[in-house]
Amino acid sequence: MERLALTPDELTAALQAGGVLDGNVRVTAVRATPLGAGQLGDSFRVEIDYATAVAAPRSVFVKLPPSNAQSAAIAARIRAFERERHFYTRLLPRLDLRTPRYLGSLERDGQPGLILEDLSGFTRPLDQLRDGTAEQAAAVAAQVAALQAPFWDDAAAAGGTELYYNRLTEHMDELAERYALSWQRHGETVGGVLTPRQREIIERFGRHCHAWAAGVQGPRTLAHQDLRLDNLLWAPPEVWLVDWQTLGWTTPAWDLAFFLGSALEPELRRRIERPLLHSYLEALQARGVMHWTFETAFWEHRRLSGAVLLAMVAAIAFVKPTARGFEMFASILRRGAQQALDHDLLSFL
Repeated sequence: MERLALTPDELTAALQAGGVLDGNVRVTAVRATPLGAGQLGDSFRVEIDYATAVAAPRSVFVKLPPSNAQSAAIAARIRAFERERHFYTRLLPRLDLRTPRYLGSLERDGQPGLILEDLSGFTRPLDQLRDGTAEQAAAVAAQVAALQAPFWDDAAAAGGTELYYNRLTEHMDELAERYALSWQRHGETVGGVLTPRQREIIERFGRHCHAWAAGVQGPRTLAHQDLRLDNLLWAPPEVWLVDWQTLGWTTPAWDLAFFLGSALEPELRRRIERPLLHSYLEALQARGVMHWTFETAFWEHRRLSGAVLLAMVAAIAFVKPTARGFEMFASILRRGAQQALDHDLLSFL
């Protein structure tokens, strides 16, 4: 990950274009702290000095295309930053959702990097290896309903479907190929904590995931598609959703099934799953979505117990070979495989 190349004048222009600064306010100094290189982006916390005392952000979060050339090419090919800016500029104004405020854009190599509100002063990132509580799950379910209800079965309102990252349709061939390759390369490493039945369902699902995806039924709406604990900020009792690069137009069942299957230990998930699904449906109904019954929603929730496996097995190949990285993926796959067993995923193939 390279140092952030950002001048005070460039940040001034970006924040003025975003409506955050008046035309007579100027940034005089920036101090950037790297926050890490993700799969599809490099992130920084940037502290800001101004020429005069002003009511303006003293720090911002900057997310740019990856400095790694291979990762940058992937981000460009799947239009990750274009999609994320579309979310912040076109969709978020119509949503009652907790996510960092969009402050402006920084162009890098033809891709729109993002300047976002810095929430580090009162939130903390959730951790795959130590978080995952019933309170956090309830907060996530409420936010999922807030994301999905305004665009329920209304692709035109969402700006059409062409820009979205739709794992179950356009990207299935690629995901199925990566799934097989990743499991072949890393299955022994991350599979050490899995039971024989959990390993078996991962392997069988990989061979039949195309048929599974083809059976996923409507309705359709927006879905975050990557609601791992690592993409959530927490300030009890509320949660903020971050990282909209894989925003999809797909089944509403994806998000809650993916979150519960990746974030919660099986014992806790089994205990709260049905009550939480009822609460989620009540939140949708409060926002005008009246015709998705519990029976239909739970059927699709069971089917989508394959979401964790599809997304995360395919992603193993991108994990940096560190002990923590493999421990995190092993935790997700153990939980996801048990969710798939509990919901008889193989009956949907």
